Amino acid sequence: DTLHEQGRDWQPFTWTLEALMVEMQDPNSGVKMQTQKIMITSIPHAMMGSDIFQWIMQRLQISDEEALNLGSQIIKYGYIYPLQDPKNLTLRPDSSLYRFQTPYFWPTQQWAAEDTDYAIYLAKKNIKRKGVLEEYEKEHYNLLNKKINHKWDFVIMQAKEQYRTGKERKKEDRYALDCQEKAYWLVHRTPPGMQDTLEYGLDRVTDPFHCLFWLYS
Repeated sequence: DTLHEQGRDWQPFTWTLEALMVEMQDPNSGVKMQTQKIMITSIPHAMMGSDIFQWIMQRLQISDEEALNLGSQIIKYGYIYPLQDPKNLTLRPDSSLYRFQTPYFWPTQQWAAEDTDYAIYLAKKNIKRKGVLEEYEKEHYNLLNKKINHKWDFVIMQAKEQYRTGKERKKEDRYALDCQEKAYWLVHRTPPGMQDTLEYGLDRVTDPFHCLFWLYS
């Protein structure tokens, strides 16, 4: 289902969350961003989990538990993505590094996660890793091959082109974009065993979200 098909009740929640995202990215009063090193790669505009956690807690005047819960929900909805452990869609209040997802991929944009796009992503990953995909990804890859077989040549062509273009990017840009893409598909094609956050919407609202509604209503 697209986000649009999941009901209008979901939209006020995401609009409110996105108002907070705009504040968080304010260069003067938002979360501190700077170039951070991951192994030997310098990643610009990175944030530490502890800075995100402290900012949320102070801005909304909520407890550390509520701030941690809200921070994790922000990541699970795809507004912020982890740079070091893409599969862990939770906020770690330590030196773990994160980046803001580009607004183009924010939920209210209703950018549909199409099968063709996912197939291209998997095909590109398959090329990059020389056939080493996770089991659930292999299943999706094979199913998509059958489902959109009529355009599979296009999928492979696009995957090869994106892979080639990616290799021409700077190492830091390549690393950050790779994490961004992984996080996007973890949210929109949730692996078995992970909670599909996008299915819940307002049913998952807890005290921190009431603070958000109060602030931006």
